[in-house]
Amino acid sequence: MRKLDRQLLDELLKDDAVFPKVKLEVLLFTHLGLRGCSQVTIPAELPGGAEMGQKIDERVQPHLMKLPTITEPRDRLMAVRALKEMMEKGFEEHVEESASYKALYRWTDRLGLKSQQSKVRPTVHEIYVFKDGSARRELTDLLRDRDKLRQAAVRKPDPKAGGMRFAYPEEFDRKWIRRMGRLLGYPPCCVDRYAEDRVNGVNVETRASSQLAEAIKAGQQINSLAYPLSYFFPCKPDCPASTALGSAWRRKLEELDPQLSAMYGELVRLNTHMVLKQPEIIQRYVSQFQPPKEEEK
Repeated sequence: MRKLDRQLLDELLKDDAVFPKVKLEVLLFTHLGLRGCSQVTIPAELPGGAEMGQKIDERVQPHLMKLPTITEPRDRLMAVRALKEMMEKGFEEHVEESASYKALYRWTDRLGLKSQQSKVRPTVHEIYVFKDGSARRELTDLLRDRDKLRQAAVRKPDPKAGGMRFAYPEEFDRKWIRRMGRLLGYPPCCVDRYAEDRVNGVNVETRASSQLAEAIKAGQQINSLAYPLSYFFPCKPDCPASTALGSAWRRKLEELDPQLSAMYGELVRLNTHMVLKQPEIIQRYVSQFQPPKEEEK
């Protein structure tokens, strides 16, 4: 296991500009060689990310509301382009200029890590963190293939496919999912189950939540180390591979510093809780895009 400078570790643990999840799962796990590559979604996984998103929304919302009233194709195209530019400008001003965004890159550099940023939407980006050239090459190939899948979905939209398949076609491509899962360090059995569920139209998050709820109801002892990473959905609550992975990671953190092991214990418990709450989280997210119901008279 790689050594980590004591002073550097203490400084990282005290830095409130980085979430504990990112300190462990992204920065330290990658630095220590426990994962070949890790991912952060911004601004959501930055301290103050919700406020950043709200400020951007406040700027673009009036222009977004005018869009349906523009019917002339050329004018509408120009308005969409202007709206996109406004979103990108807001991202630059509120996210890229934030202390938490700069802190993430500062720690990436201090820990000897490399990064690559990918734009998912004008106001949502992904930052991938890795150490070596092989991870960079695989990531570059994956992001290029994702672009191709999305371009193909736009060129030949499937009227039978839902909005999710149109917006994120890579999430329904077995080969792409398996390659990305392997790069991010997920157990193969869990990646395979995730891929099959997505391709067959099974809601992965709801499936994982139901499995966990049923196991708890049946009195099964739940080991939170089976949920070693945030936003990770094991093939089953007692998956041997994911449990072994979480256990191995916690042992290595314990060797380095008991405080890190304790932090990780709290994190996997939170991961488990968040999987259980997925139906509620999804409903809350979807409700943002549903028109308000008229009050009953």
